[in-house]
Amino acid sequence: MDYSALFKQELQAAGIPVTEEELEAVWQKHVDQGQFSVSNTSTFSPFFRLQKSIMVEPAKDLINGLITEVMPNSFVMLAKNEWLEQHGQARKTTKLPAVAAQGLVTISRTESDTSLTVPAGTIIESLPINGQVYRVQTLFDQVFAIGELNHNVMVEAEMAGQNYNLAAGYYVRVLSDIEGLSATNSADWLTIAGQDIESDDNYRLRIRDAFGSLGDYHVDAVYRSIIASFAGIKSDNIVFDKTAPRGPGSANAYVYLDVGQISQAVLDQINNHIAAGNHGSGDDMQVFAISTQQVDVTASYQQHPNTQDRRAEIEQFIRAAFRENAAFANVTRCKPNELFSFSQLASELHNQFAELKTIRFETSDIACELWLPTLNSVVLNHV
Repeated sequence: MDYSALFKQELQAAGIPVTEEELEAVWQKHVDQGQFSVSNTSTFSPFFRLQKSIMVEPAKDLINGLITEVMPNSFVMLAKNEWLEQHGQARKTTKLPAVAAQGLVTISRTESDTSLTVPAGTIIESLPINGQVYRVQTLFDQVFAIGELNHNVMVEAEMAGQNYNLAAGYYVRVLSDIEGLSATNSADWLTIAGQDIESDDNYRLRIRDAFGSLGDYHVDAVYRSIIASFAGIKSDNIVFDKTAPRGPGSANAYVYLDVGQISQAVLDQINNHIAAGNHGSGDDMQVFAISTQQVDVTASYQQHPNTQDRRAEIEQFIRAAFRENAAFANVTRCKPNELFSFSQLASELHNQFAELKTIRFETSDIACELWLPTLNSVVLNHV
């Protein structure tokens, strides 16, 4: 919808001139009423052009400012940047900051006949994904006792953002002078999900949900607002089951991340917060990770002659569609209660990789219900 046209109509309905011709007519009317006579009204008259510019141009800029800035920013649906933050603060809903991911990564060693200390600040990184390497660092010294081969260590991403919420098995390389070390992260490795500075779109949803908190009863909007305040969980990534799963007054909320898998540690934080009195009287609300179903994806692809093999990048692009990484901006991620289309994925792969001549998926489209598909395997056959 063209809201600029709507705002222009509202101003015209109020008798406010909005076009240059209307403004010139109003200016001329006041000139005539003031009995100010100009004999040379030619468009080539420097004096007449100056008078019109002094009066008409500033008024036109003011009207355009009202239509493009002031009026749209008066509404939460259209407001942006600091204007939107003013709407949020009026409803006691502040914009969420960027958060660095934290979690547990398993470090393994090949020899266990001596004790070993892996110092705080040790870097663990992923293999390159679309040219980007993601790094986390250990927060504390970790001591391996004699005989110990594996240890879980607390790590934090080197930068804030959801891109570091990588799926299982992405963090594998330990940068250390100590030989024989390797690493891996499990599916639920996150204790704090990383998030970017909240987008205006998500912030609008939370401001909208804040209206529900004014009522006496806890409705979807209230619980959505509570859950979405936890790092990494967007308002759109919350699905409710209100079929009374545990009897009257009970409901479930299922949550998921844009990248990676939500952990039990994060779910415990949310449920403990709700149980601590942040719920409606008599409500039985519990939050769970959305259920998943594993799928095997098989595809055959062919590239244009004399082009660099893009097998690894194509696989990571497919994995991004299944929420394992966020290294590609133009991929459509799978969502619950929606059809995941492999023809659309093929089209996006062609847009991403000019080297790709053709790709054919042998896997059928996935009709998701209240669950998300996850990858069991990805098989790419070069033909």
